[in-house]
Amino acid sequence: MTRNILLTAALLLTASTAAADERDAVVRIGGCTGFIVEGNLLLTAKHCRHPERMQVKVQGKTASARRAYVHRGEDGPVVFRLDGGPFESLPIASRKPEIGDAVYSLGYPGGNWSRSEGELVGGNGVDVNYTNHHIATGNSGGPLLNAKGEVVGIALHTAADPGVHSSGFSGWRVTTEAIRAAQGETVATPRRYTRRPVVVVFSSDQCEPCRQLEADVAAGHFRDYQFRFVKWNERVGEWSDPEVFNDFHSTCRPKERLGFPTIWVKDTDQYRVGYSAARRGGLLGWLANAVRSLVEAIIGREEPPAFPTPGATPAPADPAPVPELPAEEPAPDTALLRLARDLASLRDQIGETRSDFDEFRESGVVGKIRAIARLREDKDDALEAVSAVREDVQAVRDDFRERPLQFLWGLFGAITGLLHRRFAH
Repeated sequence: MTRNILLTAALLLTASTAAADERDAVVRIGGCTGFIVEGNLLLTAKHCRHPERMQVKVQGKTASARRAYVHRGEDGPVVFRLDGGPFESLPIASRKPEIGDAVYSLGYPGGNWSRSEGELVGGNGVDVNYTNHHIATGNSGGPLLNAKGEVVGIALHTAADPGVHSSGFSGWRVTTEAIRAAQGETVATPRRYTRRPVVVVFSSDQCEPCRQLEADVAAGHFRDYQFRFVKWNERVGEWSDPEVFNDFHSTCRPKERLGFPTIWVKDTDQYRVGYSAARRGGLLGWLANAVRSLVEAIIGREEPPAFPTPGATPAPADPAPVPELPAEEPAPDTALLRLARDLASLRDQIGETRSDFDEFRESGVVGKIRAIARLREDKDDALEAVSAVREDVQAVRDDFRERPLQFLWGLFGAITGLLHRRFAH
């Protein structure tokens, strides 16, 4: 019996130590996540837009990081070489994962540590992986690991709807190729595609997420893309540019009724519905993948194409004969739900500001100048977020006084969402 007790204690101690080592190898970088392999290589995602040189907190120390590799696609792995070390690292898988394999992701969504588990449900395991679990803003750049705790991918994007359990990760091969290239100090230089891809947004003046997206576009969060807003006029019952909508309908042939906003990458069959500021990183990752086929058609293919998102349905043989009117929002966008979303955005903004302030304190002169510029942007973003929260609070008060049933419905939705997030992550 004593022998069994000692064996159990040893197993528990080993599991605890492995979990601690695993967490040590995953670091928070601004509003994203990164992880360490091979002792001194830090991997993250391209759409996080980290500078070429930066200071990173790693296992209780501040280390200088210099970019050593950039993936040639619109999104994918970026590798930095860390000074010092060797640091605690994650092992790399020796082969690609298979559909149905158990996987899990690690990261800092909203600045908080999180482990999310799921299964590999799509992709080819080499260039791209799709899973049936939902990651969140801040997970970008974090590792996807197999059941042995070995790296098989990097977090790039997730479904805009928190209720949809689907996330995309760079595949095993492009991840291992990035590591090998960084070890040789080679930096991939992509062939340039100078035209900004056109992204069409079908929106309405009554749509709050549409207004949020317009504000984020105006603030420069999507500067690599040319956004064009086509609005539905409820009074006259038509689009501001019917020709563009007809072009979208004949190209994409949507089977479902569309909500606001519907976001379409022009000249492709790629579109998605819905937006919130908390899902900005997810939209950036999706745009990078959606634009990939457009770039390949113009400058030629440079890598194997990504597999389509699992669960996608084939397009009907013929487009709808007339434009379909947009559906109403799938759920009431109550003041309480808007307050919950804006509070989440404010929390994320506070995390980014704290990270920029830490970099200001710990970096040199050049780093401090860059950090000051980012802190100024953080200040403006935080003031906007606080203003939005104040408006939401007043709207909640009005709802409680004037529309108690709507208020209770919004409260139920908010509680359901919190419970889902608590047990899902």
